[in-house]
Amino acid sequence: MATNNQPLFSHTWTKGHAIVIGGSIAGILAAQVLSDYFARVTVIDRDTFPDAPAHRKGAPQSHHAHGLLIRGHMIIEQLFPGITAELRANGASSARNVVPLALVSPAGKLRSEKVNDEFIAFSRYFMEWHIRQRLAKQEGVRFITNCEVTELLTTADRQRVTGICMRQRGADDRIETLQADLVVDASGRHSKTPEWLVRMGYAAPPEENINSDIGYASRFYARPADFPAEWEGIIINGRPPHNPRAGLILPIEHNRWHVTMGGFAGHYPPTDEAGFLQWARDLADPSIYEAIRVAEPITPIRGYRTPENRLRHFERLDRWPQRFIAMGDSVCAFNPIYGQGMTTSALGALALDESLHQQLLRPRSDFERQFQRRIAQTVAAPWLIATGEDLRWEGIRLRGARPRLGLRLLHNYMNLVLQQAREDLVVSQAYANVLHMLDTPESLMHPRVLIRVFAGTLGRLFGNAPSNPNDPGPFALSPEAIANLQARKGFHNV
Repeated sequence: MATNNQPLFSHTWTKGHAIVIGGSIAGILAAQVLSDYFARVTVIDRDTFPDAPAHRKGAPQSHHAHGLLIRGHMIIEQLFPGITAELRANGASSARNVVPLALVSPAGKLRSEKVNDEFIAFSRYFMEWHIRQRLAKQEGVRFITNCEVTELLTTADRQRVTGICMRQRGADDRIETLQADLVVDASGRHSKTPEWLVRMGYAAPPEENINSDIGYASRFYARPADFPAEWEGIIINGRPPHNPRAGLILPIEHNRWHVTMGGFAGHYPPTDEAGFLQWARDLADPSIYEAIRVAEPITPIRGYRTPENRLRHFERLDRWPQRFIAMGDSVCAFNPIYGQGMTTSALGALALDESLHQQLLRPRSDFERQFQRRIAQTVAAPWLIATGEDLRWEGIRLRGARPRLGLRLLHNYMNLVLQQAREDLVVSQAYANVLHMLDTPESLMHPRVLIRVFAGTLGRLFGNAPSNPNDPGPFALSPEAIANLQARKGFHNV
């Protein structure tokens, strides 16, 4: 163990030990990165992990659809080379020459085209299980499950974290300790780091809370044979301010659909059969309703509520203990409906790798504070996207946060972008690149996009066919496909 006040890696780092608190996506990816820099990595989680790909009690949100964005998929393949082939071999959905995901925005269906590259899709728990198995096989990596971390160990002056205190869940109150050279909090939305910091004599971090009052209802379906659609998955957004209903279908492993209905600002989708289908029917586009009307449900309908987005500004603290960092939902927990969580965790793992590499080459005593600043930069763009969209709805409550200056102007510009994206593949692709975190939101202000958006807007204003703001645009299913589905003998009749 290094002496007090020495920066990380100023000693013989190959003999070091890192602890990760939390074994979900953010924790697994962090542990994979740490295994390249430390001889031993220990992952501690409150849950007991399943022996096969399945839901687990510690991740109730896995019953609801999760999207791994393109950027996140690229990073996870980089961290776990060959994982895509492994997922495919074990039953992940795979298709070519399809529209991977049809997107029905508040302005209507965005233009899309078929792609020849492989589109592979899977559930969150399916991917999580496979990457956890890969990680567990690595020398020097171990998991401690059904155990909760109760406190951080520190030096007498509280300037450096030296390990953790932990307790087995469901057993006695006996506390065990575990020493470490670095402790990483990836425990998620309910992280105790703010409490630990205060007990250690540090300040609590400033927080931004935006209460979106989101609710979900989800179930799994068997994908109908010969389903007449070009797309593999579909997202139908709500239409502010009058239609708070959203829904999506994502293909997952073993020829199944993961279907989730969502509602904004206290509008919660029902979990009864008739109510679930009626919610789908009331979406701004009929495609999901027509699809699940003829699909066979294979699970119950489960509900879930996530009241708020929360961003903890650890990077703003004047003091921070050495050998301790926080990442993942412990720092920034989003409204999950935008599908950013797993990809943001992957970006955080990439930031950790870059930070550790730099620290190894040139050790700095402020490594931990620099890392928290880098994580803050990493989450800034997805936070702006998620909260900016949430603030379109009436009744959203803010605490420790305020709407950005020019938010209404930004909303108006995005409305024009979406209108143009209905007919313009260049703009639609630019918007998709931002959603998939391949580009920043600022890329939509690039002259190449700006010119097309404003030219299209002028054309709709002064052309032969003026824009109708109430026109939902073409549906994600063609009229022929809808007629085909309506002719089938479905499982539901609402």
